Amino acid sequence: MVIRILVSVEVGFYQVSDGKPIGIISEFLSHFEQALKKQNRHMRIRIIPVAQDDLIRSLESGIGDIAVGHLAVTKNRLKHIDFSTPTIKDSAEWLITSKEEAPIETIYDLSGREIWVKGSSSYFETLQNLNNQLAREHYSPMDVHFLEESLGENEILEMVENKLLPATVIENYRALLWKKIIPNIQYHDEFPLKEDINIAWAMRKDSPQLSKVVNQYITKIKKGSFLGNLIYKKYLNDNDDRWLAKILRSDSIDRLNQFSGLFKQYSDMYNLDWLLTSALAYQESRLNNNVISHKGAVGIMQVLPTTAQDRNVRINDINLLENNIHAGIKYLSFVHKRYFDKPEISPDNQLYFSLAAYNAGPANIRRIRNMARINGYNPNIWFNNVELMAIKYISKEPVHYVSNISRYYVIYKQITQLEEHKKQRNVSTSSFF
Repeated sequence: MVIRILVSVEVGFYQVSDGKPIGIISEFLSHFEQALKKQNRHMRIRIIPVAQDDLIRSLESGIGDIAVGHLAVTKNRLKHIDFSTPTIKDSAEWLITSKEEAPIETIYDLSGREIWVKGSSSYFETLQNLNNQLAREHYSPMDVHFLEESLGENEILEMVENKLLPATVIENYRALLWKKIIPNIQYHDEFPLKEDINIAWAMRKDSPQLSKVVNQYITKIKKGSFLGNLIYKKYLNDNDDRWLAKILRSDSIDRLNQFSGLFKQYSDMYNLDWLLTSALAYQESRLNNNVISHKGAVGIMQVLPTTAQDRNVRINDINLLENNIHAGIKYLSFVHKRYFDKPEISPDNQLYFSLAAYNAGPANIRRIRNMARINGYNPNIWFNNVELMAIKYISKEPVHYVSNISRYYVIYKQITQLEEHKKQRNVSTSSFF
């Protein structure tokens, strides 16, 4: 018997490193499988990674039997799904701001504040309820905006630290763990936005046998138990993932803005997203056109002279910034259309394969797609499928390459959304005068 478990990928909690799952949730699920096998040696679990905002939807549609992630038990969710015994009890939601912000002493201090959260999160429901309360007492509501759903919690907190985001919300048990890594922000524990929150595993309605098995195990791994405390300490107290600080530095953002016109021009020419090609350039050169690799790759897009002269590219003078950007984007477009623009491959995976081919060469990616098919993996899906063959038959480099660019792309999308929002707000403010 196989129990399918949906998990959301998140630093410290569940992620794949060198082809192996690691993190708090990964360890919990490993122990869960061991406990299941003690009852029935034929039982096993199959982990299905999905986006955080797809956890409940995928559970309800039958893709998985259990959903494990950052899932708060709410009245609205209980209408559609069942929850296990809480893994974490009596949690609270805190407002997070920069160090300079004044303390939050009453609900009225929230009036008019700009706060960014994910639309799928329980935090949004909390803010809606608080806004309703403010409205009843004739106060201006909070100005609530949505973040990119694929942003990690640490990424959101670092955006607050770098003053790209004015405020967000996080639960206290997670805040206390991240505080060791991201200390230069203000965790407003003086006025919790919501209290008495329970975090639990989710199951579809009317699953009594599964609920019984899960609840028997939860008592052993909930936070506060010996095993739970051991695993939490192992993964979050010592975690350090500060790569984002580099991309959020003002000089990095200034370079992105400086080159945005060229990236937009040539990305539009070849029907690519300019933020994706910018993310590729950041991975290749940190947006520095003076870089020359030991293999002879040149410029901001790290284009080989032989690639630039290929009959499918044919761009001269790639030492020049504009020509280098043009050559890199044209080559990426060629690889995409020639090898991966297939109906059986989703648009996202077409781009993942194209990025991998930009790094490791189209022939290598075609080869490992075939190896994926032979080894029982889906040759049309990069993450957790073809990327595993890349580690085995090429190296870890293309795996890190695609993963990094995907993360940079999400960050760039969020940054541009924030900048656009600030422009619109400034325009609307100036219209008063």
